[in-house]
Amino acid sequence: MTRTIKGLLIGASLSAVLAGCGAPGGGSTSGTLQVIAGENFWGSIAAQLGGSHVSVTSIVSNPSTDPHDYESSAVDARAFAAADYVVLNGAGYDDWGQKLLSANPSPSRKVLTVADLLNKKAGDNPHFWYNPDWVDRVADRITADYQALDAADADYFRRQRDAFRTALKP
Repeated sequence: MTRTIKGLLIGASLSAVLAGCGAPGGGSTSGTLQVIAGENFWGSIAAQLGGSHVSVTSIVSNPSTDPHDYESSAVDARAFAAADYVVLNGAGYDDWGQKLLSANPSPSRKVLTVADLLNKKAGDNPHFWYNPDWVDRVADRITADYQALDAADADYFRRQRDAFRTALKP
């Protein structure tokens, strides 16, 4: 087997074992939503929108790392297993993320695949974050998903969204 396949199998096996050790549904017990973003640009937006009510981990956070070629690890699999919310780019940009989700199913986890939201597919330019209108749509969706996951703090997430939108104005 190639190193990549071995790594995925080990990661999937380890994550399945570790998923059984966490809180029911893979969610946080601290009241803070556990958010995983495939890439740092979506992670930054998710963190700004969630403020103190989320803990965001971006898997690919080094700008010199190409998400197309990224090889996920057991640490990544464990993070996905514990996530309440996952943001992936999609359109072939971070296929490893979909594999980790498949290996760590959770009925309570919400997943946003940006390409699906924007009706984009593999082969389309996957650099969606360069389009301000698309970023605005993604921010609206993340906010709505946070509100659904933590309805008691819906007003907080709305205020965070309003502040984010204001900060983006020229």
